[in-house]
Amino acid sequence: MNPEQILAHLKRLSSTLTPRQIATLAGVFVAVVGLVAGSAYWINTPSYTLLYSGLDAESAAAVITRLKDDKVPYVLDDGGTAVRVPVERVDELRLNMASEGLPTTGRIGFEVFDRTAFGTTEFLEQVNFRRGLEGELARTISTIAEIASARVHIAPAKDSLFTEDVQQAKASVVLKLRSKRPLAASTVAGIAGLVAGSVESLRPESVVILDTFGRPLSQVVMSDEEAAAGLPVERQQKLERDLSAKVVALIEPVAGVGHVRANVSVRLTGNSEEQTEERWDPTTVIRSRQSTSDSGGGPASVGIAGARANAVPGLNQTPRGVVASPPPVLAGRSTETVNYEVNKLTRHTLAPPGQLARLSVAVIVDDEHTVAKDDASGQPEATSKPRSPEDIERIQRLVAAAIGLDPARGDQVTVENIAFDEAPGDATPDAQSWWRRIPPQLQNSAPQLVRLVGVLLLTTLAFTMVLRPMVRAAFPADAGSSGLQLPSSFAQPVRSVADLEGEIEARLDAGLAPPSPEAQRLPALTKRIAKKATEEPELMARLVRSLLVDEER
Repeated sequence: MNPEQILAHLKRLSSTLTPRQIATLAGVFVAVVGLVAGSAYWINTPSYTLLYSGLDAESAAAVITRLKDDKVPYVLDDGGTAVRVPVERVDELRLNMASEGLPTTGRIGFEVFDRTAFGTTEFLEQVNFRRGLEGELARTISTIAEIASARVHIAPAKDSLFTEDVQQAKASVVLKLRSKRPLAASTVAGIAGLVAGSVESLRPESVVILDTFGRPLSQVVMSDEEAAAGLPVERQQKLERDLSAKVVALIEPVAGVGHVRANVSVRLTGNSEEQTEERWDPTTVIRSRQSTSDSGGGPASVGIAGARANAVPGLNQTPRGVVASPPPVLAGRSTETVNYEVNKLTRHTLAPPGQLARLSVAVIVDDEHTVAKDDASGQPEATSKPRSPEDIERIQRLVAAAIGLDPARGDQVTVENIAFDEAPGDATPDAQSWWRRIPPQLQNSAPQLVRLVGVLLLTTLAFTMVLRPMVRAAFPADAGSSGLQLPSSFAQPVRSVADLEGEIEARLDAGLAPPSPEAQRLPALTKRIAKKATEEPELMARLVRSLLVDEER
């Protein structure tokens, strides 16, 4: 159909419609075109997903520059700290930027030496080395899961000929945490040891660690002696945390992860105590013994003085009235010295403040949960029941052995079985598990599918709620029909060209004029003229000759 015929049909159609109907059709046409164009634009709009988040200004600028060079569309979010890219290119962009060392987190590392300038002085090389070391340490610390970013500042040691002028190396670290909770003491100690091990002549206690909220984190890194001497509060908190973690780690394999709660209360001594004790053992021990013995012999000097007394002994002359001399007497001396030792015990006791005085532990254990398969539905069903007294007793013995319970000191352990209150939010992971089981390809195309479904619903609502009522209002229906009141030319049944030609020939044979000029059909007349020319060629020649003569006149 050529354009002239289309215009003719449009004119004929417009002549049978009212201005209101024409305006309605034009509005419907514009609405349909706008709806199709808007749907196509919305469907073809790329879905953006997160590429990087938590970037500083320098890192975000470097990433955006790289995206502009690759002509990749992007969207900034969270005040310029997050960058979003089309979902189908996120993996490719992450790999490409990782190969180029992006994002750099705004800190330059040892790549500062990749571009060496001519005439660099020794002082400038030392400054660049310190900058590179600070950047590398910051990057390494940022790889810890709990830390989002880090900044490191190093004050190197200064040597001197005089001992009093020597300055030790110092360092300070500022951490941006992913959560508002402070870091664990072991993590802080590890960061201090990492920095101290990377800088010459730097001790871990010379590393000051802060977070972005201004809270000092390095003060918890201390020995037990230092904590007992001057910081009993920190020592108490450290003991409570360590004992609670120990109890939970011991009971969780039995009760299940998240089904144990432990609270430890530690009381420390606040005053120092010094005591000296001496003890004497009443049982004596012989340490040494010494004995001395002297002996000697001769006649005893007895008798009457005079000549007879001086006579030679042995004569058997015993005058009358004289007493005989006795036999000689032996002389001797014996001495013994014994030394005894007495045991003595001297004890000097010094108890600094912060010693453990009493320990109280409270443990709550959840009910015993079991998963059984339902016979009716075949689905796994979770059930719970209270724990038996034997289980509670065994858990109590385990806790007492783990914390080193001392009844003489007044320590106590309490273990109770209390059912935990499961919040409605606990079902969230189960609700999300079905989404995680979907392949990543379908997850990435999910926004496109949602948009397509949204376009279909919007189109259906537009046709049923807006366009159809407008058409019905412009073309009212008959009383006996539910369709639209169309023009008569559309209401008549469609006839073929052969039917139209037969009708025209019948009228011409009967000598009747067509009912209207519109009823004439050029193909039928042409066919009839061709038939006459074949039957009566002379008549047709005269007719053509007369027509030519009339035109010349």
